[in-house]
Amino acid sequence: MLSFVLRRLIALVPVVIGASVFAFALAQIAPGDVTSVLLGPYANPEQRDALRAELALDQPAPVQYFHWLGSAMQGDLGTSIQLQQPVIDVLKTKFSATLLLGGTSFALALILGIGAGLISALRYQRPIDRGVQTAVSFLAFMPVFWLGVVLIYVFSVRLGWLPAGGMEPASGGGDLVERARFLILPAIATAGIPAAIIAKSARAAFHEQLQSDFVRTARAKGLSRWTILTRHVWRASMPAILHVAGLQLAYLLVGSIVFTEVVFNWPGIGLQVFSAVSSRDLPVIQGVVLLAAIITVVVNLLVDVLHALVDPRTREPAHA
Repeated sequence: MLSFVLRRLIALVPVVIGASVFAFALAQIAPGDVTSVLLGPYANPEQRDALRAELALDQPAPVQYFHWLGSAMQGDLGTSIQLQQPVIDVLKTKFSATLLLGGTSFALALILGIGAGLISALRYQRPIDRGVQTAVSFLAFMPVFWLGVVLIYVFSVRLGWLPAGGMEPASGGGDLVERARFLILPAIATAGIPAAIIAKSARAAFHEQLQSDFVRTARAKGLSRWTILTRHVWRASMPAILHVAGLQLAYLLVGSIVFTEVVFNWPGIGLQVFSAVSSRDLPVIQGVVLLAAIITVVVNLLVDVLHALVDPRTREPAHA
């Protein structure tokens, strides 16, 4: 298992390097002078030259890249132009909110997706299967921001059951139940598309295993449907479902959650990067790009390790 993990880590190194190059290139291709943004429009040329030398901006691009990468590896991602705080501190503060929303959405997507997939597989090509698949297909093509707006209109504006945005009451504080009310709508909106994708994958995986020879043999031996599902079908279906679910977790943390946070004013990284793009806060944008790559790498590694635990055959390297 250790050699398997090491091989996966080595294979993922180019992804992080490529993301770091892309993040660095953002500052190079962006219009304007960084020193003017940092020092303001009234700084004199001597001050700008001194700052350029301090940030190694007077060096060739490769030298600048390695200077920036070396600082990033030590936890120094620069200073936010908009907030005047170290970028690493901004990301730490915002990531906890994003992780809460992403984790809750992923758990919801996993429960709904696997549940819908199992129901469809057990009632394959029957009316209940067609109904579930129609709902799943509709959900899969529904934009996150549109679903969020609909949920706000129905449950906040019309019914008044749930808050329309934010992470906690405006007055601050609030007990656990009160804070959980703020999480319900954004979690549902974010979980929609991943749940639909997981449901389609789970349906295919469960149906394939239910039609396999070992299930027929188990039925012939007189095993109950519950025993067959829990001991055989579930275990055999997990590798395929796990792979798709892992991709959706990465998608949640670095993709769709941005739109959800903007719609619901959720104070996470997605809302912060939206604000950073609007204000041309390049250090924050660079930090978010690098963080997104690291999250993707870590999630992929965890999925590979879990996949290897569930299906030991994947640990062996392929041979020609």
